[in-house]
Amino acid sequence: MAILETVKASAGFELEFDRIIIEALQEAGHEPVMMMPEGAVLDQDFHVPVHALSGGSIISYDGVRGLKRLWRALQRECRRVRWFDSAVEVASAERIDAILLTTATYRYLRSLKKSRLFFSKIPVYFIFLGVNPQEKPKFLARAKQCMNAENIHLCITTLRDDFEKELPPNVRLIKPPVMIPNACIRQAEHTPLRIGFFGHYRKGEKSIECLLEAIQTVEFERPVRFVFQLVPTTERDGQAVEAIVKKHEKDARITFHTEKLLQDDWYNAIQSVDVVILPYTAERYLYNWSAIYFTAIGAYKPVLVTRILNPEVMAEYPLGEFLDLDDAEKVKCQIVDFVNFYAEKKKGYQEALTRANEAYSKKEFIRKILK
Repeated sequence: MAILETVKASAGFELEFDRIIIEALQEAGHEPVMMMPEGAVLDQDFHVPVHALSGGSIISYDGVRGLKRLWRALQRECRRVRWFDSAVEVASAERIDAILLTTATYRYLRSLKKSRLFFSKIPVYFIFLGVNPQEKPKFLARAKQCMNAENIHLCITTLRDDFEKELPPNVRLIKPPVMIPNACIRQAEHTPLRIGFFGHYRKGEKSIECLLEAIQTVEFERPVRFVFQLVPTTERDGQAVEAIVKKHEKDARITFHTEKLLQDDWYNAIQSVDVVILPYTAERYLYNWSAIYFTAIGAYKPVLVTRILNPEVMAEYPLGEFLDLDDAEKVKCQIVDFVNFYAEKKKGYQEALTRANEAYSKKEFIRKILK
């Protein structure tokens, strides 16, 4: 079984998702391999065979805007068609019995229709990371064009059903998997209690500053430490991060990290805390599942989470508490109550985490994909 990766070959979510799927396939008794455009180099070794696809190298959008970006988008689509054509040839030569595209978009289906892969004699599984309301009409139009292709299977990883009767018969909704590699070992609870935020910082994100202000103005009944990873994405963001660190670094309860964490360093950082803060407020998180949320679940970490971030999780598995970041006084009470009553409630959190890990297991994910 081959994972066809065309998005990018550097470290990031795409490769971590591939890593999780490769491990799950191996556990299920499959022999996964990778297919990648010629010249692409992986930042990490999955210890599986890698087959090159002809058709050109991966096109990057980094630092490109306007007409130049549009031109590169057209180049990328042309190359994607050629990669799909090449995948048919590689699959035949290497006796591959199925192909998975792990981070597809509706644009992939446009390329698919122009390629030989549309008529594949082996199953081809496209995995979509959610479909938001803006993308939905385009996705449905492309999905319906694939209905007569008996070996093309479309799978949306999601926690909700926004389609109902509109869902074509060739599309399935599947819950996402926990994002934790097999090598990561659960750690015992720390003393003092450690609560951490991990992610990028973009100037204007009031949720982070709201949390820091709340932490600095309250007292807790037990020792607690907070870890904030604030990775700037632009020079302007970097200046904002410097100002935030300077303002709050005198509080001995708070530690800042501004470096990017990749691969196992990322998972080890999650393991180094007891609770994960997920202060995301963007509407897109109603429709797209959060990788760090499912990493926290896989690491058996209770969460402090907003009500907009994948609310279906907490509705079924009470594995943490909510934060209402639009109310400064309420946030203070919520953080204090969480810390002060953590010892009493942690058994319940762990029971919910155990059930969530069963429901969102990698094994269950692969079983439903290949059903």
